[in-house]
Amino acid sequence: MKKKEKYSLRDFSVVRGKNIVERADMFQLYIDQLDQDLHRPYYTKSLTGIDGQMVVEDNYTHEKQHVVSFVSNDYLGLSKHPLTIQAGIDALKKYGTGACAAPIIGGYLQIHRDLERKLADFLGYDDAAIFSSGFGANAGVLGALLGKNDIALTDSYVHASVYDGLHQTNVKSIGHNDLKYLELTLKNVVNKYDTKLVIIDGVYSQNGDLCLLPGYLEICKKYNAQLMVDDAHGIGVFGKNGKGTTEYYDMLGEVDILTGTLSKSFGCIGGFVASSKKIIQYLKYYSRTSTFSAAPTPQVTASVIKAIDVISSSSQIREKLWNNVIYMKNMLLDNGYDIKNTVSPIFPIMIKDNYLVKEVALKLMQKGYYAVGICYPAVSNNEARIRTSVLATHTHEDICGFVNALNEVEQELHFKH
Repeated sequence: MKKKEKYSLRDFSVVRGKNIVERADMFQLYIDQLDQDLHRPYYTKSLTGIDGQMVVEDNYTHEKQHVVSFVSNDYLGLSKHPLTIQAGIDALKKYGTGACAAPIIGGYLQIHRDLERKLADFLGYDDAAIFSSGFGANAGVLGALLGKNDIALTDSYVHASVYDGLHQTNVKSIGHNDLKYLELTLKNVVNKYDTKLVIIDGVYSQNGDLCLLPGYLEICKKYNAQLMVDDAHGIGVFGKNGKGTTEYYDMLGEVDILTGTLSKSFGCIGGFVASSKKIIQYLKYYSRTSTFSAAPTPQVTASVIKAIDVISSSSQIREKLWNNVIYMKNMLLDNGYDIKNTVSPIFPIMIKDNYLVKEVALKLMQKGYYAVGICYPAVSNNEARIRTSVLATHTHEDICGFVNALNEVEQELHFKH
């Protein structure tokens, strides 16, 4: 590898002619560059949990710093809601700290089944299955369902966990929200594969925009294809009752396979899939990320059950979230920032430079605002951005302070496009 002035993660993902030890040694060049410029916000330690207000430890000075945070996906603040906390405590006392076995061979608790039924009812499906992570849900579901005689047609912006489940099947990228190309592709493969599974997100995690669900569903039905939607960032946020993107489009339960996470609006950790009873039954025997992984902890399971109750009964939290979303969007647009086509609590503030985005994040942190720069491989090489998530627990003062700090950094670095 030639010596460069500025390295990026892309430079070290694949290095021909080097073994894993040599690649790890070379990667130190990137770490040294980060440290030289104080650009390592990754793995910043929080001393108070992850929400809109945090105390973090500086990676270099090790000093404690109070920050207003825009890095959490706990959109409704349920990770610290008294009811979800108490439900978790009660489950800890009853069941202990862990299930300590895979669900298929002894780790399946009554509350696991209670949560599966509650998720299915909440989202309009026959049944559901839970996983220890949202990543594991997508990877496990797709790894179980698709083989060499099938094809996955993926939106180019789906989450990385989707691709980790597609190693044993055929894959075709259909671009982002490109209905015309999807239909053209399905025409060409209509009789070539046993299963044709179209995979999209409900809300896209980096751009904050919505899928074109009605159009996708119409085309899938026309060509006898199945549709899978990962609604990790939609559930709890969209829809009259917080049931997600499918409720927003008045299509609750119509998507063949719905996956999601328990780590966003539910405020915990884990994942799930909702579908027909027979598909769920099949997945419970063939999904390796479930059958070979310990079951979710009792505390998480009970806290999510209570979180669904709170989402169903407390529309005021969601109203507060959307009030903050509108306030943030107006402030960013009024100040001339490129935030793409977001219609969600996710705001991509475009920087488009893998080095400069780290400098912007550093300057914001120094001013007391924690917002991490996102660059390759999470986004394309020229799509670096400060990704912020607005929460129901933020105040207008938090948001106004952040935008004012961003304006000060812009005057210094001139990153605005």
